[in-house]
Amino acid sequence: MILHIILIAVLIWSSFDEHIDASAGGGGGSAIDAVMVDPGAVVQQYNRQQQQQASSKRAAEQREKQAQQQAEELQEKQAAEQQRLKALEKERLDAQEQAKQQADQQKQAQEAAKEAQEQQKQAEAAAAKAKADAKAQADAQAKSQADAQAKAA
Repeated sequence: MILHIILIAVLIWSSFDEHIDASAGGGGGSAIDAVMVDPGAVVQQYNRQQQQQASSKRAAEQREKQAQQQAEELQEKQAAEQQRLKALEKERLDAQEQAKQQADQQKQAQEAAKEAQEQQKQAEAAAAKAKADAKAQADAQAKSQADAQAKAA
């Protein structure tokens, strides 16, 4: 309907631009301005425009659908990448925690070894002292026996 109105307006507008001689009709009669419109051609043009509009609408819908699908795929890829990065970060934190635990265990083992070494030194010192005390006691006893024998003699 709108196309018909536009077509009629164009035809009327174009008729203002034409200059037709009034005496062009032949034997001195008056010429009549007339425009012949082929209804079949108008219908054909209208149908062609409708098909073009439908085709462009389908193409736009297809492009929109494709863009939406690409956006969804991109979102899925981003989510997968985020999940992968999250897993890597968790793995890194686990490895860091494990390394920390190993360092703590190693430190505890070193402290235990140091403590055992210290206890061994103390035990050796105590044994040396006990040996020295025993020797001193034995020397004192031997001396007192020697003194007793010297007095007795």
